[in-house]
Formats: sequence, structure tokens, C-alpha cells
Amino acid sequence: MRVINGCGYSKEKYESAFSRFEKIVGRVEAVDEKKKTISYEDFGAVGDGVANDADAMRAAHEAANEQGLPVRGKKGATYRIAELSDSIVIKTSTDWNGATIVFDDTVIPWNSSERSKRIFYVAPKFEPRALNFKGPISVSQGQTNVGITFDAPCMLKIEDTNEKVYKRYGPNANNGVNKGEMILVDADGNVDPSTPIQYNYENITDITLYSIDDEPITIGNARIETHAPNPKAMDPDYENNYCYYMRGIFVRRSNTCIHNVEYRVIGEDLTIPIDRNGDGVIDIYGADKSYGVPYAGNFSFKDCYNVMLADSVIQGHQAYSFWQGKTRDEKGNVRNEMGSYSINANDCVNLHMCDLVQYENPENGELITNRQMYHGIMGTNFCRNTYLYNCYLDRFDSHQGMHNAYVKDCTLGFGILVIGGGVLEVENTYRISGSSFVHLRTDYNSIFDGDLVIRNCRAGEDVPYLIFGNWIKFYNGLPNHIFDRITVDGYVTESGKLLLYNMRNATADSVIDDVNKLYVPSIVKLSDVYASDGETAVKAEIGDQPDAFASTEIIYE
Repeated sequence: MRVINGCGYSKEKYESAFSRFEKIVGRVEAVDEKKKTISYEDFGAVGDGVANDADAMRAAHEAANEQGLPVRGKKGATYRIAELSDSIVIKTSTDWNGATIVFDDTVIPWNSSERSKRIFYVAPKFEPRALNFKGPISVSQGQTNVGITFDAPCMLKIEDTNEKVYKRYGPNANNGVNKGEMILVDADGNVDPSTPIQYNYENITDITLYSIDDEPITIGNARIETHAPNPKAMDPDYENNYCYYMRGIFVRRSNTCIHNVEYRVIGEDLTIPIDRNGDGVIDIYGADKSYGVPYAGNFSFKDCYNVMLADSVIQGHQAYSFWQGKTRDEKGNVRNEMGSYSINANDCVNLHMCDLVQYENPENGELITNRQMYHGIMGTNFCRNTYLYNCYLDRFDSHQGMHNAYVKDCTLGFGILVIGGGVLEVENTYRISGSSFVHLRTDYNSIFDGDLVIRNCRAGEDVPYLIFGNWIKFYNGLPNHIFDRITVDGYVTESGKLLLYNMRNATADSVIDDVNKLYVPSIVKLSDVYASDGETAVKAEIGDQPDAFASTEIIYE
């Protein structure tokens, strides 16, 4: 993979996070080489790119799972997967051996349940199970033991279904989700320090237990293609529907590494740019969306611990905005959005994304800086301890419920979008575009209950702000923190400016509002902030809402 050095510093490149897994990968592959392997061809796979090999591949993995054997593909084969009778369950290491795997979605109608069927399901030894307990159970923030014993260390999701958090406003408004979080516990119920209890719970109504598979497995060494459907071709009446396609690799097993994959999306050029409004200007949101469908994640991780996607080339999906709903742009046009993603993760602990490069094609405008046309690379929800290392991507997007994220040695196009708490630490990273270095998602009222640490980073010439967000008198179920402490140690701004905030609608009155109090940082610590020449010192300014942040003290060290 290419070495990303977006900041231009002469300091020695940090060790890639993937190298920490190489010993695991090497050990797994060394053990697997000594075992008998299962092949798809043994069960009737053709591998010519024409036949539907889904049933043969499922049968091969069923045999491998039963015998505890690895699966190995045939070099040069093209395995086409069209309609599925059921998902292909993987429980052992799988080396596709350089083969091509085609997810042929062109034959899957947009209004069919088939579009929601996962192709590969990387399954845990034991499926999640709800715990039966006599209530009520109450726990406090920072409590170190949950008062329940278990057969082995495991991961728990604790929830209070009577209390909602992360209520959302805007074009995709909703009434929130159950207050809850993922924690690691040992057999005695002791909470792992890496997943401290974040909230106070007066009454826990639901506890779900997730087993942790101790032995790591690896899956990879393939070119994977999603052949995107043209819904208009199958149904002339199709028009901009929320019809998410979920066909891909779905990981629910802990200690799993997907690596050395080249992922491509084919067929989305059907959504060609148009002058939607007849004003002679191409729609900035990209294309005629009536010819495309959104994806919920071709690489999906859920309810698992210590998982990784690494050493791969990943292509993002086009944006699928469509002009209906309630939100209007500056010209009065109504817009709604269907996020479309190649990578998706929910309720994961220790999620690693390392050595990933986003596919670029300048001839077609497929660049990581072209957010409107081509931004659908990733989205995550309620993940704890998320790591993005040595990556070249459009963005790092950690949706609602993020707790602790680390971005290191990366080049990012559109942005770093987060909402949650804990710590957001960004090091040796170049942010190309998007007006602000960190974007606090406005649809959740731009909250982050925790700290921001930036070290040795660089901001592009159109990134003058450090933090962007939007605050309104809207309670999303959690206190309205806009970071508690901010530390910037080494920062190059190509614009020659460092404006700390563009927090729309924040005023001095909003800070003292008793109902929706806005919590602002007491201190911002800055050191070594320079213009693009690396020598001219830059003085930071509060930004666009000086009254709202009048209590924030700026300290230069």
C-alpha cells in the first residue's frame, strides 16, 4: 500500500496499525497451511463469472464450519453471487487466493426482500442472547462491577428502553434510540477499564450478552465487485425510494480480520449529473438519483469486539440525495438524503480500519474531495474505541454514540464527522477540504461530551475553522457539550487562519439557558500553530460566535 504523508513532516512514519495484526494473520495462515482446505470447486462452483456459485459456496463453508477447516478459493476464478436462498455462513479462515467475487445486484429488484439478505455472514460461535434478570437494575457512570457473574468474559449491551437519546432533527428526523452502550466484562462482572460505563441508569430494562470468540480468523485476498442495480430498468415507476441494499460481508464475530481486498462498485455511472432546476448549473448534489439505490454497507461490522478491515482499496458509493421532504437549500429546492456506504459498523468495541486507500478516478470525477458526488465511504453508530490508521479516504464518519476515536497518519477529504463523547484524538493527519477540521454533526445538535486532541496536523486552504456545528434549542436526550477540553499541539493551516468555532446559532444566551444549557470548553491549549510555510506563527481567534465562547480561555504554550 502507498505511504500516506499528507502533513509533509520529516518525522519517521509511525508503524502501521496493520503490522500489529500481521503476526496474528501470519500465525493463522501458517496453521491453516498445515490443514486440509475446503475448495468451492469441490462443491460444484464453476468460477466463470456467469454461473451463480452461491449454493456451491454455501455448501463449501458449511462443510468447513462443521470440520473446523479453512476455505481456499481458486486463483483466477470469478465467483458470481446473484440470488441467494440463504446467507453464506463463515466461521473459519478464508483465503480467496486472488479470485474475483461478484455481488451481482443487477438481478435483485429494489422492492424485493432479497436486497436485505447478507451474502457472507461471519458468524460467532454463539449467537447473542437476552439475559433474564429480576429488576430493576440500576448502575452509575463509572461503576466498576455490574453485579452479575458470567461463564466467561463477554460483551454486554445495557439499555433503558424507557429513555431515548440521540434524537435527530432535520430531513431524517426521529425520536431517538434507547439509552444504552456496549461494555466488556469479565466472568465476575468487572467492567473493563477500556469500556467504562458512560451514563447513569435508574432502571436497566434489557441486557444482551455477546460471546467473544478467542481464536482469530482472517478473511481476504480477493477482488470484490458490487454490480449496482438500475432500478429504472427493472421498474419504470421507480423513483427515489429508501430501499437500502445490504448485500455484502456482514461480520458479527469477534477477533476477525478482513484484509487485502480490492473493492469496486460498477454501474453507478448510471446516475449521471444533470441540471435539475433548469438554471444552467449542474446540481451540486450530483445526479439523477432515480437511477440509483443506496447501500447500507458492503463491509458491515456489528456487535463484535476487536475486528479489523485492513490493507485494502475501497471504493465509496455515490451520494443519494433526492429532492423531496422538508429541507430546502438556498434556492428553495427541497432535499432529503439517503446515506450510502461501503463500510458500516454498529455497536462494535475496538474497531480497526488500517491501511485503506479510497479508489480514485479523476476522469470520472471520483475523488475523495468530491463529497457531493462520491462521499459514501463509511458510517458508524455506537462504536467504542475506533481506530483509523494510515488511510486515504473521503472522510472519517462516526455517527451517534461514538466513544473514543483515534485518527492517525491519514489523509482525509471531506471531513472528520463525529457525535458522542470520550476522546477524539487526531495525529499527523491532513484534512483537505470541508471548511472545518472537525465537524460535529448538526442533525444531533453538535454534541461531544469529552476532549479533542490534535497533534501535528495540517488543514487545507479552505479549512479555516477548527470546529463546525449547529446549536439550537433542541434537546437530543443528552447534555449539550461542545467538547470539554481542546488541545492543539502542532498545526499547519494553509488558509493562514485558525478560527476555533463556527457554531451556528450559539449565543451568550444559549450558554446560560437553563433548559438546554450549552457547555463550552473552559480552556483551549495551543502550541506550534503555523501558516503553510511552517514558520509563520498564526494567532487563533474564537471565530463566529465570540459571545457564546467568552468564557473559554485560550492558552498558548
